[in-house]
Amino acid sequence: MCEGGRFFTEKKQIIRKLADGALAAAVLFGALALAWQGVRGTRKAASVLSVFEEHEPASSVIVIDAGHGGFDGGASGSRTGVREAELNLAVARLLERELVSRGYSVVMTRTDDDAVGETKGADMENRKLIMRDERACVVISIHMNKFTDPTVSGPMVFYMKGSERGKALADCIMYSLCEALGRPQRCSNPEDLFVLRVPEAPSVLVECGFLSNPEDEALLTDPEHQKKLAAGVADGLADYFARLNTGDND
Repeated sequence: MCEGGRFFTEKKQIIRKLADGALAAAVLFGALALAWQGVRGTRKAASVLSVFEEHEPASSVIVIDAGHGGFDGGASGSRTGVREAELNLAVARLLERELVSRGYSVVMTRTDDDAVGETKGADMENRKLIMRDERACVVISIHMNKFTDPTVSGPMVFYMKGSERGKALADCIMYSLCEALGRPQRCSNPEDLFVLRVPEAPSVLVECGFLSNPEDEALLTDPEHQKKLAAGVADGLADYFARLNTGDND
């Protein structure tokens, strides 16, 4: 082999070795990153379940889920651009205060602007851990709606299709919400959604109004209207428990 050929052969071998070393380093870095994410996920899950620590094992609590959060802003207002996640948390915190003042035990899936996990999958898994806890007797998920038709407005309440207890809870909350807001009565609706399907306890998803509707959007950002929403949901929950106690499911 000529000197030039030997030079290029040796150069290729050096480049191959460097490439193999870089690949090995990349694989090692990836493995370490995945391991660290697993540790963080485990720590997050543990911190999520710690919300139940102050409750006795046999106690029953209302789980309030403020939808979205952090990287997942949800829908946005058609005029102001307000993020759904922000409004969900505001109404959820008011509902928490209202229920606690009435003597209920309450657990929140989130209490700040952050999501409940680093990714959407982790966020949903951590919410699931809370919603499926044996101490949860009711799950209420708070959301804001959006639709292509800007004339559609008002609250809606969804329950897991096929769940009689879920329907009873949704009917009570739907009625009380319309009463509190001075709106015409409407029916609750069956659906098959994550926050309705996951809990063992009866659960509802409360859509407080439509961010695609200008009038609703203005109301949903109003603290006084948010208090009415919280009071309406709380009244519906109280009615649900009263009906359970009396055996009246009509």
